[in-house]
Amino acid sequence: MKYITAFFMAWGNFITLPCPLKRWDSDLKNMMLAFLPSVGAVIGLIWMGLFWLTDKIYLPFAIKCLLLVFYIFAICGFMHLDGFMDCNDAILSRRPLEDRQRILKDSTVGAFAAVTLVFLMLAWYAASGVAFANTSVWNLLIIPVISRSVSGACVLSYKPIGHSQYVKDYQQPDRGKYILIILLQVIVILGVCLIFTPDRITSVLIAVVMAAAGYLSCMYARKQLGGMSGDVAGYVICLSELSGILAMALVQYYVVMFG
Repeated sequence: MKYITAFFMAWGNFITLPCPLKRWDSDLKNMMLAFLPSVGAVIGLIWMGLFWLTDKIYLPFAIKCLLLVFYIFAICGFMHLDGFMDCNDAILSRRPLEDRQRILKDSTVGAFAAVTLVFLMLAWYAASGVAFANTSVWNLLIIPVISRSVSGACVLSYKPIGHSQYVKDYQQPDRGKYILIILLQVIVILGVCLIFTPDRITSVLIAVVMAAAGYLSCMYARKQLGGMSGDVAGYVICLSELSGILAMALVQYYVVMFG
């Protein structure tokens, strides 16, 4: 029963769709993070359905790309995008650590947040114009699953910043078992994708690139900001997913050009 509660806690916290079963147990917050891959699977399945629908109604391709890009940020209430912007504001200020942590908590949108947001959206839209033209729909399931798996594992693994919401949860024992739960979900979901996708090499490449990008972005942000936080988790998800859509686009481009 506690696993069901933790899953729906994750749904209620990280997806804007109405939660089918509203439950909350403060003692299960670490377990909730362990179900981020399943939350990513829900997001990915809806994304796949939206991809299929836009094809069936012959939506203009540019509008299709816009809708699919908008969805991946809107489905989580732009929460991770907020963390991405906050982290960039703090990191790119290049101020002492104490000032960076203060900027991270500041609700004001700074210039660095605005500039990096523009380039993130440009990169997403440009990449989607190539990636969505000729890709396996199963890759749309892989992207949100891998990004949230890496982010969840990072939150469970690394010491949080002093003001982070995860300070109390980090003190709880046996966090390692939740990382194993994350890994098990990734293996199952990725395995299903590899069964059905016609291009397994591309799918594996996307997963590997995303995992590497997520880990490296987490390592960089933690070094710059003095620890892990919810904002850093969002930063990791945004950069991991960007690397996934870019990898998808580049593979599709070179397959068409030289395949």
